[in-house]
Amino acid sequence: MANADLETLAGRIRELERRLALAERARIAAEEEVAELRVELAHTGERARVAAAHTERLLEGLEVLGEARDALPLFAEVLRVLGDVLEFDAAFVVGFAPDVSPQIVSATDPRLHAIAWPGGAFTDRVLAGKTIALFDLAGHLEWQAVDPTLRGEYASALHVPLHALHSQAMLVCLHRQRGFFTTDRITRARRFAALARQALQTAEQLVDLEVARNDAVALSRAKSRFVASMSHELRTPLDAIVGYCEYLLENSAAREGPELGETLGRIYLSARVLCDLIGNTLDLSKIEAGRMDLDLDTVVVGDTCRLAVITALPLAARNHNTIRVDLAADLPELRSDAGKLRQVLINLLANACKFTEAGAVDLVVRADRSGDAPALVFQVRDTGRGIAPEQMAAVFRPFASLGPVDGRKAGNTGLGLTIAKYLTELMGGTIDLASEVGVGTTFTVRLPLAGAA
Repeated sequence: MANADLETLAGRIRELERRLALAERARIAAEEEVAELRVELAHTGERARVAAAHTERLLEGLEVLGEARDALPLFAEVLRVLGDVLEFDAAFVVGFAPDVSPQIVSATDPRLHAIAWPGGAFTDRVLAGKTIALFDLAGHLEWQAVDPTLRGEYASALHVPLHALHSQAMLVCLHRQRGFFTTDRITRARRFAALARQALQTAEQLVDLEVARNDAVALSRAKSRFVASMSHELRTPLDAIVGYCEYLLENSAAREGPELGETLGRIYLSARVLCDLIGNTLDLSKIEAGRMDLDLDTVVVGDTCRLAVITALPLAARNHNTIRVDLAADLPELRSDAGKLRQVLINLLANACKFTEAGAVDLVVRADRSGDAPALVFQVRDTGRGIAPEQMAAVFRPFASLGPVDGRKAGNTGLGLTIAKYLTELMGGTIDLASEVGVGTTFTVRLPLAGAA
């Protein structure tokens, strides 16, 4: 074989060997890539299993959260479920409310309840919707206020906002490992926090609906009792008026004798009670229909008080009470609705007379120029039996009764104080109550001197 042929053959062999080497390297690279893909596939499967497990825990937690009707057990459930998902070492929830220092409302470690969270710009960022991880607690301003012994146990923290319709809170997750709260864990925390916020809002809405329903049911029952008793309430004073008038018409001696004045007084008192019953009922209808308007003008306070007292005198005499009036000299001018102010005072005086026997009822009027809101202050004080603390919340509710007063005897509709409160607020004022059982009760009405709101 010629040298040329040998060279050609050798070149082909070298080319084949080169190709075989390349193929071998390609095979090895393919095997390595396949191995890497298998590892990645295993990791992906593991991540999928972890994600599925986390999702299952989240759904289980959400089911429990959806049954919550109170924020405290809901927050405790948030900590329990997130403990499985984020694997933190400890966690707590800080609750925030207006004019109140932040409070630890739930914690995995009882010692965490001792934290007095200071709040500040960082907390405001979290409550505004930011989820923030910290790797150095000791160097953070707000964490510096936490007990160093407790703070020193942990190297990292995750802060997650939790808020609903009526409440704001911050979830704080802690771990002893620096940098433990990775992007993946932060994402999980955000996802669960969104579910927790929705559950919290749902719980608050359900509570609001239940409260509103109970209030509506109670008001409906009270109205039903009111309507059922009104026929008798109205008939009693009306029968008295008719009976006394017939007595005078049929008995000429009664029309001329000393009994005339007493009989006319009874007629007047019965008519007054009847007018109050009908007037309160009609006023309530106007209030519920939103048709109560103000007639603003300069009020002659002395005349208004005098007319109110005259109207209440028969009720005071009935229970052997004395009405005393104390008006400060040089009272400032009041621009308001004289008729509605008179009605407020009548209702308060009538209430005081009903619940006081052989005592005193005082109407005291003073100007209060202290502070930024100068006002004219009307106080109706009595020496009656007083109101128990548990009854005070119901005093201004429609159809409420303050005690075992015979409504057929006193003309008690349970509307007088409700209407007094509404009219006071309509005139831009406030009405407050102070009472002590066995000592007496004081209602205080404040009307702004600058005019009605």
